[in-house]
Amino acid sequence: MGALLEHVRAAPDIIANLNTFQITGILGLGYLLYGVCLAIYRLYFSPLARFPGPKLAAVTHWYEVWYDLFSKGGGGQFTWKVKEMHEKYGPIVRVNPDEVHIDDPDFWNEVYGASTPSKPMDKSGKFKYRFGIPDATFSTTEAELHRARRAALAPFFSMQRIRNLNPKISETIERISSRLSVEYAGTGRVLNVSDMWSSMTIDVTSDLAFSRPVNCSAAPDFKSPLSVGMQNIIWAGHWNAHFKILVDVMGWIPDWILGTIIPPFKPILEFRETTRQQIRDILAGRNQKSIDSQDITIFHDILASNLPPQELTLKRLTDEAVSLNGAGMETTKWTLTVATFHILDRPEVQARLKAELAEAMPDPGQILPWVELEKLPYLMGVVQESLRVSYGQVQRIPRVNRLHAWKFKDWVIPPGIPVGMDAYHMHTNPEVFPDPLAFKPERWLNDARGPGGRHPLTNYLVPFGRGSRVCLGMPLAYMELYVAIATIFRRHDLELFDTTRSDADFVLDIVMPMPKRDSKGVRVIVKR
Repeated sequence: MGALLEHVRAAPDIIANLNTFQITGILGLGYLLYGVCLAIYRLYFSPLARFPGPKLAAVTHWYEVWYDLFSKGGGGQFTWKVKEMHEKYGPIVRVNPDEVHIDDPDFWNEVYGASTPSKPMDKSGKFKYRFGIPDATFSTTEAELHRARRAALAPFFSMQRIRNLNPKISETIERISSRLSVEYAGTGRVLNVSDMWSSMTIDVTSDLAFSRPVNCSAAPDFKSPLSVGMQNIIWAGHWNAHFKILVDVMGWIPDWILGTIIPPFKPILEFRETTRQQIRDILAGRNQKSIDSQDITIFHDILASNLPPQELTLKRLTDEAVSLNGAGMETTKWTLTVATFHILDRPEVQARLKAELAEAMPDPGQILPWVELEKLPYLMGVVQESLRVSYGQVQRIPRVNRLHAWKFKDWVIPPGIPVGMDAYHMHTNPEVFPDPLAFKPERWLNDARGPGGRHPLTNYLVPFGRGSRVCLGMPLAYMELYVAIATIFRRHDLELFDTTRSDADFVLDIVMPMPKRDSKGVRVIVKR
């Protein structure tokens, strides 16, 4: 023992006599040893060690980072790699050191089912900082906190409240329709419909949720800086998810400097600051305009909820606002873009849709409300099929069964293990959707059923997720889809311009589905 104490006392002197190169070597050797031990643990002793999958994916998260950020000249390929894993290893695979992925349509409702006090279903913390809004309901990890935050938002997105907003949505779409007639019809002028739908969706969300019109749909060529900025922020999603330090650094930099360094983010920063001021006014009781005019903002609903004071801070409410705007714009915009392409690309689909719309609305100036448009069977098929082939959010959103094990076939997944599934695998399953890459609105007609007739086909349509975390904005998105498609295709004749299916196909997983990198978008000419 005495000898050991002598060695311990001598350690500081030994370290002091080492040069920088020797210290670096010792630290490097220690790090290497740690890495080897971690790899051995992950391969042979982890609770996931027995699940099939690539050994490299089991050892390091850099496997996923490569496909998300660098593969094929810019990443966005991990969804395709996961598909390859399933083709090789079967319906359950280990996709990284901590997570398994399942490809089985009948297991979706198990993973994305209801979260209860006795069976809390958390969201994987891996993606909490993906969009730099960790305090938004969408990003919330813990089931109990998510339930409380969601309950505060729920009144605004109730079915009755959304239906009452139909006239406001129609106003925005009417402005767009008028521009098509005045500025585009018969001129040969080319229109990128993705820009048009982006401006519409952000106008709808800003006006309805925040009582603050931003009028993006009035921008030249429908390219408003705000809608373009909202699209640009999506491209940072993978980097933020894998390198949280980027979110932290951007949080430390003042907005005016950040906007100078990264000009595409400037409109977002300006929008965020005006949102902060609106929240400050509401918190201080100075914002009476919305209440007096009966245009209650979503902030008023949140403040009227049972959330404790720590949930009503400026920072958290700002995160919530940015989240709602982003979610309200991106997925609906892409669905409408994909719908426009496929309707125009298949003359028989366009003819049948136009015939149904003309019969239901003889006067093109009088568009039916959403509650009536939903009853048009072929329009319903077009909307559902557009949602299917546009996927919603394609990246998996793993769930964590905190207290209980999941049993999938012969596999037992221990509690606390993230389990992911995704809309891409569901919507392209040939057993559920024969000829899955074809656009067939008729597949939804006549009480369509899934495999074996066990469930309605809608049971397998999951662009909005499902269960306790199903997208709150789903009714609003459906209203936008029905009213926008009905209005534009009842009144206008469009023709694709220098556009192919590659401009509307899912090629890149940038959290949201994206077309090829060099795509110029789905472009059309409005005929006279």
